[in-house]
Amino acid sequence: MSRSVDAKPDSTDENHQPRRRTRQVVRVVLLAAAVLLLLPLPKGSRLLVVVPALSPFVALASLLSTWTFQLATAIGLIVTIVVLIRRRWFCRWVCPAGTCADLAGRLGLRLHRRCPRVPPFGQWIALLTLGGALLGYPLLLWLDPLAMFSGFLSIRNIRAVPGIGWGAIAFAVILALSVVWPGVWCARLCPLGALQDLLSRLAHMVSKAPTRSSQQANGGLPRRAVLGAVTGLSLAAVVRRVRGSTPPPLRPPGTVDEARFAGLCVRCGSCLRACPTHIIQPDQGGHGIASLLTPTLDFSRDYCHKDCTQCTEVCPSGALAPVTTEEKQRASIGLPRVDMNICLLGDDRECSLCRNWCPYEAITLEFSPVEYTLTPRVDPAKCPGCGACQAVCPTSPIKAIVVHPL
Repeated sequence: MSRSVDAKPDSTDENHQPRRRTRQVVRVVLLAAAVLLLLPLPKGSRLLVVVPALSPFVALASLLSTWTFQLATAIGLIVTIVVLIRRRWFCRWVCPAGTCADLAGRLGLRLHRRCPRVPPFGQWIALLTLGGALLGYPLLLWLDPLAMFSGFLSIRNIRAVPGIGWGAIAFAVILALSVVWPGVWCARLCPLGALQDLLSRLAHMVSKAPTRSSQQANGGLPRRAVLGAVTGLSLAAVVRRVRGSTPPPLRPPGTVDEARFAGLCVRCGSCLRACPTHIIQPDQGGHGIASLLTPTLDFSRDYCHKDCTQCTEVCPSGALAPVTTEEKQRASIGLPRVDMNICLLGDDRECSLCRNWCPYEAITLEFSPVEYTLTPRVDPAKCPGCGACQAVCPTSPIKAIVVHPL
């Protein structure tokens, strides 16, 4: 049958056009706002936490892992309440990563690409991660799209922070997938979108009296959730055991214990961008695959200043807990060790830079009547491992005094 020009479906579609245009404008405006929020503005580094903190996926995993409530967690939980009421509202109107994926998908549609049938991997990623969070190790939390979007924007700091470009690869893969298979990320792979679906279905099951049809439709959800949680718990236990056998790197102040850090860190790059001295560097695989792209410290050129806590203020997941400047001194990063075979004092040459530059007066020069030389001594009770001594040490290419993890 042919339809007339004034058929109802056509008029309905025309009525939806203004709403679609409005949504497109809102999404582009919010995308631009997200980019601005991720700029490391002077005295405004705390704004770096806003975009990755919007994710309910990160907020729930952080809450289950740390059992602590922070500002970043509150932001994500507010969004969680909204998506319980309006399914996928965040994806359709707010998510900057989803906007970029949609724009890439439009390019794919113009190239006559189509999305194949793909299982709902996103739901399993979400369930496995939340299951692992119960053991303090959310396995795949770094797959959160807002964290990857934030990490992607870190690429502009590639000159200041060597290796930071690796953090942009994950989001670049999302864009490439969206061109090749339009819609596949948002609909089938994204754990944040899948979590919104699961939460919406859960809210529907709780709020309405169950009918036979609804029981059949939602009957698999509890079983799937239990299976995902148990599997996530098991995998988290295995990964934590394997991770515990790898020597830890130097971490920024305020980090949770190393056994949980690699799981909680979402690799968003916020701490790297917030650090004014650029001593925070992404791990490029030197401490095991589980630690890849997590923040480590490099004191070869500068150190962790005594009055700076900016990195701890921008972490969305709780991997770095906020600390005050007073608490920072007690949250030891590491302890320096002196190699007298390299130290200029061991070669009967004059040097006292490490002692003079120590902000905590934790280094003294002791005279040895046996060897008739001065030796730097570090007081562990005073030293938080800020790295000033290592940064100022004049020996090259190997420093005579190096901060080691505790």
